[in-house]
This record gives sequence, structure tokens and C-alpha cells, in this order.
Amino acid sequence: LIVNVPPRWILEPTDKAFAQGSNAKVECKADGFPKPQVTWKKAVGDTPGEYKDLRSNDSSIRVEEGSLFIQNIQKSNEGYYLCEAINGIGSGLSAVTLITVQAPPEFIEKLRNQTARRGEPTVLQCEAKGEKPIGILWNMNNIRLDPKSDNRYTIREEILPNGVTSSLSIKRTERSDSALFTCMATNAFGSDDTSINMIIQEPAEMPYALKVLDKSGRTVQLSWAKPYDGNSPLKRYIIEFKRSRGSWENDIDRVIVPGDTNEAQVQKLSPATTYNIRIVAENEIGISDPSDVVTIITAEEAPSGKPQAIKVEPINQTTLRVSWKAPPRAEWNGDILGYYVGFKQTSVNSSYIYETVNYSLEGGEGKEHSLEINNLKTYTQYSIVIQTFNKVGAGPMSDEEKQYTAEGTPDQPPSDTMCTTLTSQTIRVSWVSPPLESANGVIKGYKVVYAPSDLWNDDKNKDYKKTASSDTVLHGLKKYTNYTMQVLATTSGGDGVRSAPIHCQTEQDVPEAPTAVKALVMSEGSILVSWQPPAQPNGLILQYIVYIKSGDQEPKSHKVPSYQMSYEASGLEKNQKYEFWVTASTTIGEGQSSKTLSAMPSDKVPAKIASFDDKFTATFKEDAKLPCLAVGSPTPDITWKIKGVEFVPNERIRQLPEGSLFIKDVIRQDAGDYTCTAENSIAKDSITHRLIVLAPPQSPQLTLTATTTDSLSVKLKPHDSDTAPLQGYTLHYKPEFGEWETIDVALEAPKYTIEKLYCGSRYQVYATAYNTIGAGEPSDILNTRTKGSKPLLPEKSRFIEVSSNSITLHLPAWKDGGCRMSHFVVEHKKKDQIDWNQISNNVKPGGNFVVLDLEPATWYNLRVTAHNNAGFTVAEYEFATLTITGGTIAPNFGSVQPGSMYPPWIPHWIDLNVMVPLIATVIVVAVGVLVICVAISRRRDDDPRCGPKDVYCRFLTPLLFVELIAWVPSPTAGHSRHDQL
Repeated sequence: LIVNVPPRWILEPTDKAFAQGSNAKVECKADGFPKPQVTWKKAVGDTPGEYKDLRSNDSSIRVEEGSLFIQNIQKSNEGYYLCEAINGIGSGLSAVTLITVQAPPEFIEKLRNQTARRGEPTVLQCEAKGEKPIGILWNMNNIRLDPKSDNRYTIREEILPNGVTSSLSIKRTERSDSALFTCMATNAFGSDDTSINMIIQEPAEMPYALKVLDKSGRTVQLSWAKPYDGNSPLKRYIIEFKRSRGSWENDIDRVIVPGDTNEAQVQKLSPATTYNIRIVAENEIGISDPSDVVTIITAEEAPSGKPQAIKVEPINQTTLRVSWKAPPRAEWNGDILGYYVGFKQTSVNSSYIYETVNYSLEGGEGKEHSLEINNLKTYTQYSIVIQTFNKVGAGPMSDEEKQYTAEGTPDQPPSDTMCTTLTSQTIRVSWVSPPLESANGVIKGYKVVYAPSDLWNDDKNKDYKKTASSDTVLHGLKKYTNYTMQVLATTSGGDGVRSAPIHCQTEQDVPEAPTAVKALVMSEGSILVSWQPPAQPNGLILQYIVYIKSGDQEPKSHKVPSYQMSYEASGLEKNQKYEFWVTASTTIGEGQSSKTLSAMPSDKVPAKIASFDDKFTATFKEDAKLPCLAVGSPTPDITWKIKGVEFVPNERIRQLPEGSLFIKDVIRQDAGDYTCTAENSIAKDSITHRLIVLAPPQSPQLTLTATTTDSLSVKLKPHDSDTAPLQGYTLHYKPEFGEWETIDVALEAPKYTIEKLYCGSRYQVYATAYNTIGAGEPSDILNTRTKGSKPLLPEKSRFIEVSSNSITLHLPAWKDGGCRMSHFVVEHKKKDQIDWNQISNNVKPGGNFVVLDLEPATWYNLRVTAHNNAGFTVAEYEFATLTITGGTIAPNFGSVQPGSMYPPWIPHWIDLNVMVPLIATVIVVAVGVLVICVAISRRRDDDPRCGPKDVYCRFLTPLLFVELIAWVPSPTAGHSRHDQL
């Protein structure tokens, strides 16, 4: 009989716990018939419900006789397991058991790096898996970390299903937080730890030990020490530099250098410029603070910039004014010493002639500099260039500027001047233009200067006519007048040279009426008619015609010779009224009638003067006669007043029988008014003559108006008392130690410039005026001087450049005082020598002069004498040459003076030749006095011959003293006086 028995548990599995790594065994046994088959499954996930078969390929898990064996059990084996017993009878058995693995704490990652930026918060986390409870501790560099000791640290824990997470928070990281943090986890089954290498990153520290290895005018070589990198590799260095006057915020330039180097070159600097240099380091975090600042001054170079704003303007016919400004400051490359201004004629293939202009600091860097180039050719184009120079040399030449000097005046007058009389009031003048090469400009036209010949010397009487053609007709001239004419060409520069005077006379015409007529009763049967010539005779007066009319009768005419100015009409009827008028005649015909006068013969004749008020001109030292023809009955008395004073006859002035006044050898003081009075018992009459004396001019007024370095400008004015027209002036001038020279100055040019004078020199100037009579009296002497002074001393630093075996003298550093330098004399000597060595006595100005063959590291004296027209200036300098390596030597405080064997701090009178004889003399005198005193004392005490009143003893004492003094050796003699006694 077979009895089927469903499965029943013999050993039902229960929950088990195993230590991790141990061999686990969970029994599951069942009985029944047929024998039940026992199988194991594991839950999918962490909860029971769904199961899967155990992996057959996992050798660590096996099932034997219903028991589950797990070798080296791990946390991964933990979970719910299902044990089933089935034999086909009934539903079978199943049981669920929980296998728990009891593991010590475990960290999956044992070591890791973590970074944080300094000053920022950060969190360090560690997650430990294992059986809870798990305790966690933190170490920092193997030292227990206690958050209570530093409030920057906070530790928090979070319980996880399979372990614990611990977080270490740092509020504000510091450099000291760069450390090894260790998270240690512990439970009942063991412990484990994990480490975090905390790296606090920050900007690098500033580089240090910044040094200058080498420098030139445009580069500098730098080195520095690598700084702390802030736990972040240095990406690069940034070299920052600026000019000393700039700001680090707005004016810096930068050079980038790789972070793995500590040496670099800064380029594109400006010469002779002060720079501030610093360096910063940069990593991923940021940029370091800048290093200490290094200040350098780059070497000088010749200027790289050209002078700018160049303008060339003509001042006059021989002078151009050149003005310019310095190059931009960045292109000076040093301190500007001055400028070379070169000029030449554009049309001539020749080298430039250079003048040196010293640089002036007055007015700032933007100041305009200028130079007047003199002694140029008139109306000639010149090319001008300018170079800036400093101690090193000259910079680039400016672009060529071209300019003409101002137009001058023609050097030659028009030629072939001719005049032709056309009518009584017109003259035609013609000429040929002056040669083109003498025009000194563009001839714009011509001027004809003309005036009556007798008034030619007075410019106020001259008329001018302008024309563009080579001939012209002069209109409106005076009739029958001799005219003097000159022709000149004009340019923009002014009037040229006048041609030689030519003369033409206008044709004759009928004369004007006599200017004045008188009809004076002479007696009961006669009347005297007198007149003055026409103001404009318009020709040669051949005769005068006197017309006499009585009542309605036809007038009768009477011809009178031209030299006669009066006519006596006789045979007239008493108390009959008569009319009179006069005309003048030339070859052309009879002129206009004078005004008509009437008179009536009478037996009563009042005193009247037939002569007229008139002007008389007398030449200096010649005779003059002033007429006074009078009528009257009884015969009038005639008297004269000279300048309002009653006339008293003298050797020179007397009254003639007919009443005229005769003046012999007229002098300047005779000029004035002369009044003649005729008086009888009936009436009184008078006339006044004005006498003009043509004398040599009085001293003119000479005024200085301007001075330059080579000219004096004066203004000439005639004396107010001069009566005769001037013809011109003569200027007399001479330098302080020179001879007198003269220049004739035209009357129409009252201002004159004396040119080509010595610069900075004293001059004496006076003037005389002259007219047709002769030269007049000299003016007061004007003492003046041209502008300019002796050369001015330069600063030593700008003048002398020292090396080991030579010095360079920068001659443009001298200021010429306004007078062009002529030459330099250069001498030198060693400081302990007496005699000077002349290097050169004719060093030309401009450029540099090098003194060679000097000894290194030696003190020298330098003497330079600069000469110009104003004088000379001597400058002495002391300098020391450099050592062979280019170094300087110490000041020579203990140097010996020339000609002395003692240092300068020892007085000169302390000399062995003086002191030894002096000391010896003092000693001998002292000993002698002592001996005499002793001798006197003994003689008085011991010698019986010496009594109190002994004359011999009294005489012997001074004698011994005199002998002793005579024995004293002379300080200058080679033997003693004692040898001669």
C-alpha cells in the first residue's frame, strides 16, 4: 500500500543574520511521500512578493539537501528568500525568510580631491554604508576636527536606508583649509574611512624681486621671482608699465608673458622717458596684486619726430621769418637742445646753409620758435628745412618749405626817358622799362614825378602820375614853366630807382593881369601909376601897357618896358578925374587887364608909398634891397622898422636916398618883417615886406625808432626854423672803436635804417641836412647800440657729456645772446696742473666737438671761450672722466691746488720755507733774552766794578743784546751774520 503524504516541515527556515564575509547556511527541510523537492528563490527588490530563481552561474550560492549555502556573504546577498517544498501531493509548502548581512561601515571612494575658492563657502560630504548605527568623525591632517573650536565649521548627518551621510560645511574658506580631511565611520561590526584632499584655490601672490637686467632707448629686460601660485597653476604674467605722469587706472600698457617663465623684454618704449613698471600673476582664480613698482629712465636717442607747424613768411626783401613748433613730446627722445634751420636758393643745386636756434623752455612745450634769416636775395625763392637735435644727435629733416622773399624795388631806373612839350599846359613823357633782372619783382606800373624846376627840391610841390604804359601826357601844368621830371618803376615792394631828371618847358601863353595897381597923385599935373607883375606871366613879359582915360574920351595907351614897374602920367589937368589900368604882353599877345583905378591931380599931395607889400628872398651872405618908393608934397619922411623895432643904421644895414633899405651879407637872423613908413603933414602911409633868408639848414632832429641785432632805424625831422627847402640829409655813424661813415638820405625818406652793423655793439650817430645853399649844422650825437649780447653760459649738464677717455661738448647748448657765434676756443688741463693745453682756437659753432685722449678716472679742468660780435664769454668747468667700466669716481675733496704741495684745506702760509726760519728766530730771541737777564744779574752781584751808578755796566747790557740779535740767522741767507763779525 502506497500512501501519498503531502509535504510537511521538518525544519522550517527562519530569518537569519550573518556577518559579512562569513559562510551562511539556512536550513529548509520537509518530509512527505513522495519525498518533497526543496527549491530556493530570492525576492526581486527589497520587499517580498516577486521572486526569481537563484543564479546557477554564481558559485558562491548552492543548495544542498534543502539547505541554502552562501559563501563569503556580502551585502548584495541580503534580502528575502523563498523556500518551497513540493512533491505533487497537495499545494506544497513555502516559507519566506529574511537574510540580513551585518556589515561594518564602508566607503565606496577612498580618496578624492575637492577644490574651493578662498573666501567662499564649501561642503565636504562622505557617505558610509553599513549597519546602523554608524558613528562618523572628521579629522583634518590627522587631527580631530572640533567644530566648537572654529565656528567656521559645521557637521551635519543624514540617516540613509543603507548607511549615513555626513556633511562638513565651511562658511568661509581660508588658505589653511588646504588640508587632508578624513571621514571615519564606525559601527558594531567595524570601521572605515575616506579622505578628501581639500585644495583652497586663490589668486596668486604678487611676483617679487622685480629687477632690470638691461635697458636701451626703447626696450627693457626684466626678471622676477615666481610667487605662491594660490594652488592654481599660473597661466601668465602681465607686465604693466606707464609713463611716470600717467595713472595706473587709465594710462597703462601691458605685455603678456607665459606663466612658466620669469624673464621678459618690454619693447616699444619711448627714449629718455621715465617709466613705472610692475608685474602681476594670473591663474584660473584671478589676478594677483601688483608687485612693487620699478622706475626706469630709458636711454636718450636722436629725436624721431620732425618739427611741426612750419611757416615761412617774408619780412622784407632780404629776410624770411621761419616759425615752427617742437615735435610731439613723445618724439623728442631726450631733452631738446635746439634746432638746425637750413636754407638755400631753390633754383641753385647747393647744400643747405644751417643756423642753430637754441631751445627755450619759456612758454611751455607748445611754444612757437622762430628765426629770421637775413641777407637773402630780393624776390628769390628759398627752400627751408628744420631738424631737432639733442645730446645724441639730430632727428629727421622736415619736409622742404619754399617761400619767396618779399618783392623789392627795381635796382635800375627806366631808361631812355624823354619829354616833349605839347602845349602851354601839357608835356608828353616816354621811357623804356628797366631790365627784367633788375626788377626784383613784378613791375606793376610806373610813376612820373614832376614839379616846376624851381620848386623841385621841396617834395610838397611834387606831383605824381601813375600809369601802366611806357608813356604818358602830363596835363594841367603851369604855362611857360620849366618842369623837372623823373620816372620810376613800381613793384609790390615799392618804388624803384628814379631815372635821371629830365627837363621840359611848357609853351608861352598870354599873361594874367598884374597882381596889384596903384594910382598916386604926385602933383597938380601928374599921377604915378605903379603895379606888380602878373602872378602867372605865362611867358616872357615883353612890355606893359598903361591905359589912361579921361571922361568919355578914348583911352590912351603907353607902352612901358618889362623891367619898369611904374609910369608917371604927366600933363594932366588939375581936378580932372582920370582912370588907369595896366596889361602885360608876351609873344603870344596881350593879357588881361588889371582892375581900374581913378585919381584926380591936386596941389595937395598926401604921403603915399608906390611900392607894394611883398616877399623878398635873399641868399645867405648875399646883399638884399627892400624898395620903398614914396610920393607926397611936402616930401615925406621915410622911416623903417625891422621886426617892429625902429631901424638904426649900422655897418650892414643902411637906408638909401630914395628910401630903399639895403642889407649887406644877409644872415639867417635878418629874416622877418620890414615896415616902411612915409609921412608928411598931410598923410601917412606904410608897407611891410617879408624877407626870407635862404640859409644852410639848422641842425635836424634825430630820433631812434628801432634797433635790431644788425641795424639802427632813425627818424629825421627838419628844424622848425628852416626857411629854405631841404634837398636831403646826411647820416654820420661809427662803431665805438671805428671810423666815421656817411650815408645820404633822400628828403622823401625821413625814416632810414642803417644796416650791416655789428651785433651787440655801441654806435654814435648824428645827422646834417643840406639844401641848395650847403650843409647845415649837425644834430646832437645819438649814443646807442644794436641788440644782442655776449654769449651766455650753458648749464654743465647740457654742455658736457663725459666718457672714460673723451668728452663731447654740445656747442648748441650755448645761447648766442642774439649775436651769431663766430668761434670757440677750447682748452683743458689736469686739475693738478698749472698750464692750460689749447685744443683748438677756431672751433666753428653748431654741432658737437669731441675732446679726445683723456685718461680714465681723472679730474680735469675745461675752459671754453665763446666769441661773437658783442664780445666773448669764458666758462670754466671741472669734470672727472669715467672709469674703464663706465663708473664715476669720488669727489676730489683733498686735491692739491695747482702750484702747491699741500691740500687746499691747509692755509697757504703754512710752508716750511717760512715756518722753519720763523720758529728758529723766536727760539733764539727767547734764549738771548734769558742769557742777557742772567748775565746782568750776575754782573751786578759779582763784579766789583759794576756799581749802581757804573756807566760801563749800563752801556754793556744793550751792547750785548745788539750783538746777540745780530747773530740771529737770516731766514733767507745761507750763512749767519756771526760769520761776518
